[in-house]
Amino acid sequence: MRVLLVDDDELVRLALMEMLSDAGYEVVETGDPVDALGLPEHLGPPDVLITDIDLHSELNGFEVASYAHQLWPKVRIILVSGLPADHVHARQPLDPRDRFIQKPLSADRLLGTIAQLAAD
Repeated sequence: MRVLLVDDDELVRLALMEMLSDAGYEVVETGDPVDALGLPEHLGPPDVLITDIDLHSELNGFEVASYAHQLWPKVRIILVSGLPADHVHARQPLDPRDRFIQKPLSADRLLGTIAQLAAD
């Protein structure tokens, strides 16, 4: 399963990449959401996109998710944020195909959410 990981925090991104790689996922990672949307053109579409919501970029995670759904209709998306769900959902409702996980992330929670999305 191919996972596209987008997080502007390099330490978080590297930790998540290691966690996902150790679990057997093929991981493509970037800190730039604009680059992320162009990467699969060269590598093929991801099965799962994991993106931070606050990316300190011209695009936020909700926008990345919206573009990703347009580019790859079958992609499943996990949005992550340090803010609690009630603050995140107040900013923008979550697409029913997507999931939200609050940071800090545990391996069990992240891998369980990916498994749940794969089973849907």
